[in-house]
Amino acid sequence: MSNKRRLFVDFDLTLVDSIKAYADTYNIMFKDHPDFTPADPKMITEYDFSCICPLLTNKEDKKAMWNNPVFFDVLQFIDNDTLPVLKRLHEKYELIICTIGTPSNLALKALWLKDNLPFIDNYILINNGNCEMSKSIVNMRGAIQIDDIPSNLEGNSEIKILFGKEYPWNRGWYGERCLNWKSVEKRLLFAEKDRME
Repeated sequence: MSNKRRLFVDFDLTLVDSIKAYADTYNIMFKDHPDFTPADPKMITEYDFSCICPLLTNKEDKKAMWNNPVFFDVLQFIDNDTLPVLKRLHEKYELIICTIGTPSNLALKALWLKDNLPFIDNYILINNGNCEMSKSIVNMRGAIQIDDIPSNLEGNSEIKILFGKEYPWNRGWYGERCLNWKSVEKRLLFAEKDRME
């Protein structure tokens, strides 16, 4: 057991740019369809992607994109600072990835994490059978939590940080927010250091 403070970090839209990966996967899968228009991740307004992926006409097709190996082949960190900042945070904090998905999606996430963040080996993978977006079942008492969805921050973590830019699904958050990994680093490494001096 580590003496470091626990830092729970979300996967989609916190560690990785899931919107871009979803759009890229759609573009690869549907490029030969006669009604195809390229999906532009900058135009997203709904988390079901119907606004940028109109050829996905039913819920099952939209869900299947999250389990597509192509999605994980094109998936990238959310910004260029993510990996170096996580490595520095790892020196001070016990990093735990906490993410929600279907069993197939979670298995692919675990493989991606193993390949891309080998220094982090603590994952909490929550099956969202009912599509409920909540991580309140995880005991985060005394910990820091970073997530892009306000309902995921409703648990018992001591410090709650909403990550990333504002989207329709994360409006209305009045707590602390970090727009990128540089601001996370400033908040969790430099600000804490200044307080101690």
